Amino acid sequence: MDGDSEVRMQEYDEIGQTYNATRRADPRIVDQMIKLLGLPQEAAILDVGAGTGNYSLEWAKHGYHVTALEPSLVMHQQGHSHPNLKWILGSAENMPFEDQSFDGIVSTLAVHHFSNVERSFREMTRAVRKGGSIVLFISDPRLCPKDSWLADYFEPIFQRSNQVYPKLNDLVDTMERVSDCMVHIHPFLLPPDMTDRFFMTGWRNPKWYLDPLFRQGVSPLANAPADMVEDCVHRLARDLDVGAWFEKYGEILTQTTYDGGYRFLVVHVQDY
Repeated sequence: MDGDSEVRMQEYDEIGQTYNATRRADPRIVDQMIKLLGLPQEAAILDVGAGTGNYSLEWAKHGYHVTALEPSLVMHQQGHSHPNLKWILGSAENMPFEDQSFDGIVSTLAVHHFSNVERSFREMTRAVRKGGSIVLFISDPRLCPKDSWLADYFEPIFQRSNQVYPKLNDLVDTMERVSDCMVHIHPFLLPPDMTDRFFMTGWRNPKWYLDPLFRQGVSPLANAPADMVEDCVHRLARDLDVGAWFEKYGEILTQTTYDGGYRFLVVHVQDY
């Protein structure tokens, strides 16, 4: 394992200790990914970077035969169980599967953790059958509105994230190059009541960010220097307490959806 992979593994293990407390599968993401896969029940699905299997479990409940691939032992040990779900300890960059082993491949907010995106995408296109589908749920924080309260209060976190999260266009270009197939992009606008509480899901619930348990389940916050996060949170808490946040950003409370930079990338593998 190289140095970068070791650092990422430590991040997985740290986040994994409390992951299930705040990162429960959201049914809207589950349903949308099933729709985008376009595969019949009982199809063989590989979930790459499955975490504790919150989404793997839901797809298994829908009748798919799911293999959850996860590199973190801490995550793996907390993995959900189901007759249609099996677990494999391994990485996206070196998948322990034969060519064309799966009807479909999914990955939910894991691509930014891959140590080598191009190699991981090549492994996906190798492991999926012709006629199958690859559906990736990804985040590009650069697509978050620059004048948003999140970008204001968590500016240094966004700066760090921009060094970690691949650009949307780069992901599309890489996948199209390695798969020789077109990538279709589908935006996912965040509702205010997400059950999978990743970074920007609190766009209408700023008090979520004051909760250490919430922050522990969000990799940009959990992996940032503690003093940096504390400075951001202290400023947010102060402005919420005196009403400054509501005066400047309270209008967002009337919105029903929010574009936080989350996208589905879909590949129907036909001719690669």
